[in-house]
Amino acid sequence: MPLLQTILMLLADTTLPVLRNLAVLAVMFTALSTLVAVCNKTPPWWRKPDLSTDLCWAIVPPLLHRVAHVSMLVFGIAALYGITDPGGLDRFFAEGRGPLAHFGFWPQVALYLLGNDLVMYATHRLFHSARLWRFHAVHHSSEQLEWTSAARFHPVDQILHGVLADVVMLLLGIPPEVLVWLMPFNVGTSALVHANLDWDFGPFRYVLVSPVYHRWHHTSAERGGSSNFAGTFPLFDLLFGTFYLPGDQRPDCYGVDDLHFPRGFIGQLRHPFAPACRTRAIQHGPAEDTPGVG
Repeated sequence: MPLLQTILMLLADTTLPVLRNLAVLAVMFTALSTLVAVCNKTPPWWRKPDLSTDLCWAIVPPLLHRVAHVSMLVFGIAALYGITDPGGLDRFFAEGRGPLAHFGFWPQVALYLLGNDLVMYATHRLFHSARLWRFHAVHHSSEQLEWTSAARFHPVDQILHGVLADVVMLLLGIPPEVLVWLMPFNVGTSALVHANLDWDFGPFRYVLVSPVYHRWHHTSAERGGSSNFAGTFPLFDLLFGTFYLPGDQRPDCYGVDDLHFPRGFIGQLRHPFAPACRTRAIQHGPAEDTPGVG
């Protein structure tokens, strides 16, 4: 019975914040979709054909992500610092350890935002390689790109992309309080850049990733799909030559070039592990055969 109670408490602690965030974002983007210009003339997000798939991706995997987060962090602390006992793990965060542990709170916020985005830029590019694309193609499978598409990440992708970036910053000495404090910003930014809004942030287009900027990343390779890998700061795309934001056009035509790609949550979850799993992703061009999720 105590084990069952623990599992139920863990489920509640993980799922309830997700549901709360979804409710807040739903209200916000419903208002925005009726008050401001959209990038693509498609049905509103609540009439998206595969909305149920997006919601499943938003609600079901976070429990696995939480377990992976803790497991990777504990393993990393043991490997780097030789700390294995629970008391030592508590002291690791209470006393600070690592090169970034002794900075003040606000410098740590800035260092986390930059460092996390740099790690995610690198892993994002790796997931666009032939070997890992089959997992990342799940995220690119939305043909109607909306704020709900932000949660559509296969667990393998999420763990080796978003979770890994957070773990790296924690191991470098960023305290958990910084991650907790920035969680609303991270959740809101991820939803915003996937939203169907005609915003490129004008003079701030080189400072923060905008909805138009990221929508180009979800198009075909020849139109921008092999660019704009940064999640928050276009700085990294500028530094590494992957910045793309034409001012006289707007992105459209999203998804993967596979007519048989599953539209349901379970199908997408299983598809990367199919024995003969191959697809041609729009992002890699229609002529290039890339191992993937088809």
